[in-house]
Amino acid sequence: MIARIVLLLSLLYFSSRIIGAHGLLVKHHNAVRNVYLMTSSSSKILHSTTKLSSKSRAETQFITNKMCPYAQKAWIALESSGIPYELREVSLYGPGGKPDWFWKLNPRGTVPVVTMNGGNDVYADSELILDAVGDISEGILTRTSDLSDEERTQVSKWRDIVSKKLTPIGKSAVLGGSMPKLRSLLKEMNDVVVLPYLVGERMTLADCAVFPFLWRIDQDYGIGSDGEEKLREWLNTCLKTETIKGTVVRRWWWWW
Repeated sequence: MIARIVLLLSLLYFSSRIIGAHGLLVKHHNAVRNVYLMTSSSSKILHSTTKLSSKSRAETQFITNKMCPYAQKAWIALESSGIPYELREVSLYGPGGKPDWFWKLNPRGTVPVVTMNGGNDVYADSELILDAVGDISEGILTRTSDLSDEERTQVSKWRDIVSKKLTPIGKSAVLGGSMPKLRSLLKEMNDVVVLPYLVGERMTLADCAVFPFLWRIDQDYGIGSDGEEKLREWLNTCLKTETIKGTVVRRWWWWW
């Protein structure tokens, strides 16, 4: 009887040692498993973040409608600047209306709109966009700071001609069918063309600002008659310039 009790106690002692060792093994296994899961999860998060970064949008976004001349002049500037950008086109009319995200960028609801620096800088006016792009251009478009004082004066003069003369006189001609004032203005503009571009050998913001409007006039009424020869030559130069030519679309509208 005593021998059986001793044997039983011995078995219980060795069993507890085995169970204890097994418990340690289980704890070690679970610890290793937890470390693996944490490492694996961290790896997945890092991978996911990397994928997100690789799919992030361009630093500069151009929101536009390709038929609009104001949007086209900004488009020409961006194309000619060599700045990487993402183009997003919105429909200005129709049952769906403009998307909510667009209204947040520009409550006026007009195009073009350009965002830079990851959306931190928003330009909701074509003239402001020209100024911003002209400051940082690295392409065929001459940077504003690289122009002489005389060239900067000429660029400003051309931009004023578009906003203060060409737009109202052109609108009157198109709506009323009266061409004498428009033809007179074209001859006035012709006299200050330097060639091959408006200000000389280099492309400037003047070319970006003027081309969409004179191209439209040329499409409907033609440019190149007596006293408009230099404007015709300038238009031909622009249509051979890939960064300008690429912005010409088949369907377009006027500027009002």
